[in-house]
Amino acid sequence: MTQSRSAVPSRGSRAQFERRVSQLPDETRARLAKGELQSADAAFYVVKSVAGSRSQKMLRDDDNKVVGISNISSGKLEKGSYFLLDGITLLAGVAGEGETVNDVNFGVLPDYLRNGQFELSANNTTIIDGASLELFNTSGQDVAVGHYTLDNPKMVDEQKAIELNLEWGADARPGTYIKAILRGSVVTKA
Repeated sequence: MTQSRSAVPSRGSRAQFERRVSQLPDETRARLAKGELQSADAAFYVVKSVAGSRSQKMLRDDDNKVVGISNISSGKLEKGSYFLLDGITLLAGVAGEGETVNDVNFGVLPDYLRNGQFELSANNTTIIDGASLELFNTSGQDVAVGHYTLDNPKMVDEQKAIELNLEWGADARPGTYIKAILRGSVVTKA
């Protein structure tokens, strides 16, 4: 008697990636099929000081990769990279007197920041426009701190600007930093 195994369905961003693989260029799909490329979990992050301000462009074209500050340059994916954005994490923290961003313990956005709004765009298209930062309030929930999962994940093309812009109503306190993490699946070498 032979046993047949049914494949375990993928979950999370991998499942979302598999549903959207047809959005990739033909050459990239062919290289994935040959095993030259693979999909892998990804978390692109950036940290910005917001002290004394009421708005922040989290991804800018003059950003550079610096460990602990950002792992994405110029607010764009590298050539040949495609990224399925599945969720966003926004965290805030305050550096104490004499401390730097490297000393900050990040947690849930404080109330005065959560009362603001954000917009997200990629591939020259608005993905989220004017949504409340309250979406990142995960207090009392059984999810990662500050994480918002997109109901409709989006494929981000190589070398296209990604913009995440935040606004709130009161000046941020001295020493305040915000960390944004874009989570999902990326195409990378096998």
